[in-house]
Amino acid sequence: GERDDEHYRKLVAIKVVKRGMDSAEVLARFRHERQILASLEHPYIARLIDGGTTPDDRPFFVMEYVQGQPIDSHCREHGLNVESRLRLFLRVCEAVAYAHRSLVVHRDLKPGNIFVSAGEIPKLLDFGVAKLLDPGNDPGLTATSVAMGPLTPEYASPEQIRGLPITTAADVYALGAILFEILTGRRAQRIATHTALEIDRVVCQTDTPR
Repeated sequence: GERDDEHYRKLVAIKVVKRGMDSAEVLARFRHERQILASLEHPYIARLIDGGTTPDDRPFFVMEYVQGQPIDSHCREHGLNVESRLRLFLRVCEAVAYAHRSLVVHRDLKPGNIFVSAGEIPKLLDFGVAKLLDPGNDPGLTATSVAMGPLTPEYASPEQIRGLPITTAADVYALGAILFEILTGRRAQRIATHTALEIDRVVCQTDTPR
């Protein structure tokens, strides 16, 4: 979207629940993500600008528009050397560490949720399945097992796959998988078929190759 009035012009990203997808659970999760974003202010996390409700009662929020590409594509297409890749990755770690200090676990870290803009600035996106570590503030809306809710198996930790309690260690595990990929050009977890048995075998029972 674009703000265009007498004050200034600005490109933004607008996230809104699609018609037909607006179940009570989806709407609650969406509002939960909006509240999490409202609590996070960090240069490497896409910033929440505004939020509200459409005339037909669908919640939306307006975010900083990140003009860039996923971190794996950025490293590859710009031919970054190892030192530059590590320097960029450390910035991602700063953003995740800040979220953890704010008692937020992202739970779906992957290259597609980390965009890199001009100046080698990473921006962490999509807190849709994030979890607040403070149980008093977490409405329990997001699930973590393959059978129960959204995750990306190639970057999910064993405890996520098996539906066990989630801590900041799950994000650290995902960061390791991302680092493996941007340094080697291959995924740490190579899953042939996305069946529950195959995902469990690869993620929970198979060592990552050196």
